[in-house]
Amino acid sequence: MSWQTHESQHVNAPLKTIANARPEMLMTLEHVVLLPVLCPVSQNPAQGSTLTIGYAAGARILELFALEAYIAAYSGHTLVRDMEYFVQTVGRECAKALGCNVHLCGEIVYAGLAQRQKISVTALPF
Repeated sequence: MSWQTHESQHVNAPLKTIANARPEMLMTLEHVVLLPVLCPVSQNPAQGSTLTIGYAAGARILELFALEAYIAAYSGHTLVRDMEYFVQTVGRECAKALGCNVHLCGEIVYAGLAQRQKISVTALPF
């Protein structure tokens, strides 16, 4: 298995991709990431928050363990103060790493608020 490492512009955990074993087959992937608490002050996003990352697989796919470490690296990061920008940033970096359009849907639960937020983004690989 050959990994390719894609350094992040924002955190010290890179995204990694691995070769798609059957790139000639049409395949859509969705990674449903259970978001950890990223802001130590507000304790947001609250438990039950998810980030779904979907794309049509080409030659490369996201490596699961590196993706989890990459998301966790945002804990305490200033981008977490704005969940919309966080979702956009993750989308942009995934699209660059994969070289294809990536659709993200953040379903965010907020501690201390009687509301949830759904954020949908399509990121292009430029």
